[in-house]
Amino acid sequence: MVYLGGPRRRRGRAGTGIYLHDPPPGYHPERPRISSKQRQRLLRREWLLMRSLTVVLVLVVLALAGLFGLFIALHG
Repeated sequence: MVYLGGPRRRRGRAGTGIYLHDPPPGYHPERPRISSKQRQRLLRREWLLMRSLTVVLVLVVLALAGLFGLFIALHG
């Protein structure tokens, strides 16, 4: 059973809340807290990875476009 929250006690009555038998996908109740410095380090690493991947993909597309252009020029 997974408790997802819900109404709290109101004037002496206990709130029922929302309980699920199976947790939803991606639900991690005991996720450890990370510091802001660690979070910034992870975000910087992810940004650097995405930037380098973008540069590599652009270079691959330009190389393929150049090869296609060369094939077309030499074929005619």
